Amino acid sequence: MFVKKLGIITDLKGKRMNKIRIGDQLVGEGEPTFIIAEAGSNHDGKIEQVKKLIDIAADAGVDAVKFQAFKADKLFNTEETVQKLKKIEFKEDWYEEIFDYAHNKGIILLFSVFDEKTVDILSNYDMSAYKIASYELLHFPLLEEIIKKDKPIILSTGMANQLEVEKVINWINSKGNDQIMVMHCVSQYPAQIDDVNLKSITALKKYNLPVGFSDHTLGIYASIAAVAMGSNMIEKHFTISRSLEGPDHSYSLEPSELKEMVNGIRQVDKMLGVEEIVPSNYELNQRESRRAIYAKNDIKTGQVIEKDDLIILRPSPEGCLLPEEVDNIIGKMALKQIKKGDLLKKDLIK
Repeated sequence: MFVKKLGIITDLKGKRMNKIRIGDQLVGEGEPTFIIAEAGSNHDGKIEQVKKLIDIAADAGVDAVKFQAFKADKLFNTEETVQKLKKIEFKEDWYEEIFDYAHNKGIILLFSVFDEKTVDILSNYDMSAYKIASYELLHFPLLEEIIKKDKPIILSTGMANQLEVEKVINWINSKGNDQIMVMHCVSQYPAQIDDVNLKSITALKKYNLPVGFSDHTLGIYASIAAVAMGSNMIEKHFTISRSLEGPDHSYSLEPSELKEMVNGIRQVDKMLGVEEIVPSNYELNQRESRRAIYAKNDIKTGQVIEKDDLIILRPSPEGCLLPEEVDNIIGKMALKQIKKGDLLKKDLIK
């Protein structure tokens, strides 16, 4: 069992657990993988396209859909880039309608945030967590504004080294927020297979925080492999169609691929099991199919049993002697007659 105190998930003894809560869902070790369908700016500045993307995400069975809430003139210092990005901004007057729309679809709505004013605006809505993009990892003024909201923070770590990751985690902790999710990420679009380095997921586990993977590779294999390696969250770009114009469409999953990825992740979730060497329930019933010790020949009462009198065969019913005991049986005396093919039992030998 667990309790939540000041946003921190602990067990009944007060020990911190590597889990956070997003909406009504726990995210972390032992929980189903939390899947974010990253719409990014693939709405192309159209509110109806925003809704279509939410429909696709909900239909695929993901846990959350995420967009990017940036103001172009607060993001870049070059006028040409600002003008291009203004066309794909998520409009401020969309928020209320889109939060309601996502709620009615039964899906959590998340945003990557890039400036303090947007953080304040979004705090008026049902924000379950705030996402920090890799390029904003060291933007401490932005992080400080988010910390004030007492919500989980999802940190992407693209381009970062270990010291920078530790610096950010420790700084957020020092400000009183322990609700952190760390995402392995490669800031390459699309990310090349040789650069993915999924073993970083294992390295991030040492911080005793939930760990995720923000996947920019083509296809679905890296996300599924990341779950098998212990990722607690997957974030993957998707689109209505890769044929659409825009900066992110070309490396995003199409609807059928998103569904396939979700299905693959849910299957891996079931496969992971527990960190113990234990037989499955089905295997417990198969243990009798192991071998046992049988009489190879007729053995008379009082006869000393030799190796040639024994044979190891299946099955191994209850009360049998297992092959590991064969050396203990050789040289023992038969207490009664044992016919060829009979199962040897302890009460037959001395």
